[in-house]
Amino acid sequence: MIDKFMQDPLANSLAVIVLIALIITWITSLVLTLGDAPVPTGKGWYAWLMPICTLLGVPAVLGLLQTQGTTAAFAAVVFVVFILNMLIPVLRITGKSSHPLVKDWYKWAIPITVVGGLVVAGYLTFIESTGAQASCGPLGHCAQVQQSPYAILFGILPIGVFGLVGYIAVLAAWLVWQFGPVAMKKLGAIVTWGMCIFGVLFSAYLTFLEPFVIGATCMWCISSAVSMIILLLASTPAAQQAFAIEAD
Repeated sequence: MIDKFMQDPLANSLAVIVLIALIITWITSLVLTLGDAPVPTGKGWYAWLMPICTLLGVPAVLGLLQTQGTTAAFAAVVFVVFILNMLIPVLRITGKSSHPLVKDWYKWAIPITVVGGLVVAGYLTFIESTGAQASCGPLGHCAQVQQSPYAILFGILPIGVFGLVGYIAVLAAWLVWQFGPVAMKKLGAIVTWGMCIFGVLFSAYLTFLEPFVIGATCMWCISSAVSMIILLLASTPAAQQAFAIEAD
């Protein structure tokens, strides 16, 4: 395991840090959602989790931005999504803006982050379907990860396709939560959170494989893992409220 890690210690160290963040976020969300107290999103420690965790994805995206052509354009979209998820929560915490987007960021962060996730999953799907080599920039070895047996689930389903379906499903549940019938809104919030809980856990599994089993880390995968952290943090407050109402 150590030998695998040392094949690319810099990129694999980033994967380990993101893995720790995934586990902490998963446990924190589960505890808060099943608790009685509302999740404090205005100020305090929870409000800072989103910008801090998003920061972990910046090194990966900065590396991807050093590629060329379409790859760099895709990375630029993800970079903008990450910047928004760092900047707007800080504006919200500090009270520097009263714009509706800032006030309701925990709602709008979900579809905006899904866009970034779809870009990542779409790129990986393209790579997997065409057999092209994944571009990773100066950090990590994306091609090595994509060519490993773990890039295909159950031997038939490419990880990129699985991610694409997952992000679309999260967006569909969010649409039900926000714009569906009143009777379905609470269910939509819970389903959105449930899929994000699963997504973070699955991302933790994949992120563990990279440094300790494959011996290489894909910066696209790191970007997707950080996106899942953002989605779980954004969906947790509404899920807690929905569960609390159900309990009443």
